[in-house]
Amino acid sequence: MNFEQSVKFLFDIQTNKKSSLKLVRETAEKLGLFPLGFKTVHIAGTNGKGTAACALGAILKEAGFKTGVFTSPHIKTPLERIKINGSLISRRDFAKAVSLVKEKQAGELNFFETLILAALSHFKNKKIDIAVVECGIGGLLDSTNIIDADICIITSVALDHCAMLGGAIKDIAFQKSGIIKKKSSVICGPLGEEASSEVLKAVDKAGAKLVKTGRIKNLRQNFKELGSSFDFEGETYRTKIMGAAQNGNIALAVKAAALLGVRADICKIALKGFVMPCRFEVVKIKRGKYLIKDGAHNPAAFKEFIKTYKSSRFCKRDNTLILACSKGHDYKELCALAEMNFKNIVLLCPNEKRNIEAKILLNCFNKTAKVSFLRDISSFNPEEFRGNVIVAGSFYLAPLLPCRPD
Repeated sequence: MNFEQSVKFLFDIQTNKKSSLKLVRETAEKLGLFPLGFKTVHIAGTNGKGTAACALGAILKEAGFKTGVFTSPHIKTPLERIKINGSLISRRDFAKAVSLVKEKQAGELNFFETLILAALSHFKNKKIDIAVVECGIGGLLDSTNIIDADICIITSVALDHCAMLGGAIKDIAFQKSGIIKKKSSVICGPLGEEASSEVLKAVDKAGAKLVKTGRIKNLRQNFKELGSSFDFEGETYRTKIMGAAQNGNIALAVKAAALLGVRADICKIALKGFVMPCRFEVVKIKRGKYLIKDGAHNPAAFKEFIKTYKSSRFCKRDNTLILACSKGHDYKELCALAEMNFKNIVLLCPNEKRNIEAKILLNCFNKTAKVSFLRDISSFNPEEFRGNVIVAGSFYLAPLLPCRPD
């Protein structure tokens, strides 16, 4: 298969079936992946795992490690999911890796199962030193959980994907702590008492080691230069990413890097210019008018986004929210949060397979806000909407809207 054929193949099997960890492991064995031959960091969490993974990847690259990073979802191209030292996998290598998995599969794999196996195969072929692997959904039964990680990170636990993971914090924490293995070093964000209890049980059962982390002191959100700074374990770090929650995710990456022998000064250099797409990403439309994009795809993420937004210079009463909601999340609560914080809301469904229909979303509003539809995303023009334009609720919106200049 060439690149185009490999992408078509992946999207054709996107909704094939539920994941089977047994099948993924059997295929990994046929691919000769065990032993992997490199260290691994495995990251689970309701929110923040992508930021933590990319931040750690940037730090390890700066420290001189050949580092592979596997993340999801992608924003523009599936190539984004597989990187080495910050560079996307080439189209040729992507097609080669996907073709190999297809050839060796022990049974009918789905989209995500194929991609994680392609990533690990590519990493082994390129002889990397360390892989940073982000979970898809949950952890215990996630396709990424064929690895025995040296370091496990759990960024956060909140109610999300409840149909798959359970309807209580305890259930979700149990699933996410399923990535913890024997001899793993475990690093956690602030999880709350119930979730922490589940993680401690998993640590004890696996014979792993829980690593204590210091508290984070958020120093400053710089909305002019679009960056922030925070104190963590006696050092001050600066990044080009906004939000207190994001600082917490980055601090977890710093802690993991320390366990791998990376000094704080190296972390500071790597993080100074660190950015993430669709995490309070600000695009200037014209003088005094901005487009702000944030994934904020579940209620917990949307609440954190609102905290940052309301403290920013971009928060104005007449702003317009462009809202889409992804399937599998609590879209009713997300709509309620939107109505609490915006008086102009425009609904759309950019991906029929992945997003909730706009007409269904409309029924979630109590009409305290002015709510309308955007039927044709291709004609989107932020200048036509009142105030600053906020785009949130789904990562599938990002490729269709203006981006921050490179």
